[in-house]
Amino acid sequence: MIRFLTIMSSRWTRLVLVMLIVLSLQTTLFAELRPFGVAAQVVLLFVIVSGSINGVAIGSITGLIAGLMYDFILPTPVGLASLAMGLAGATAGLLLYFFHEPTWWMRLITVAIVSILGEIYFPLAQAIVGFDGWLQPRIFKVAIVVAACNLILAPLAIVVCRWTLAERKLSI
Repeated sequence: MIRFLTIMSSRWTRLVLVMLIVLSLQTTLFAELRPFGVAAQVVLLFVIVSGSINGVAIGSITGLIAGLMYDFILPTPVGLASLAMGLAGATAGLLLYFFHEPTWWMRLITVAIVSILGEIYFPLAQAIVGFDGWLQPRIFKVAIVVAACNLILAPLAIVVCRWTLAERKLSI
């Protein structure tokens, strides 16, 4: 019983459960709300925020888990979204690696920069695998709109990500 409670209280279990909610919001609500014809990428936002808060290792693991969950609903080969999201989480952690105590505005700048890069990582990975037609000039418009949407949603994502990935000890 204690082992079960330990597993259920771990941050990785919370991450999978929260990512199910984020992924369902991504595929339902944010697929319909399209500012300037572009869908906001809340899964990418969650990965970027986790990397900017918890560092390279946690950001890349979060990206790999979120990307794998996203891969199961995409018609692309399994692993492309994992690669792109893991790289985005690691990039977010690397941008703030050299600052001892990053301020709130540094995290927002990181969200904007890595949102643009993260939107480019996925079509780049698709082009490397052999899918044609993904690297087009429209990607820059998409990246800028996604970065703007992620900046607006970042404060809420920071709160949710801090709660989700907090290290807690089970006290019985």
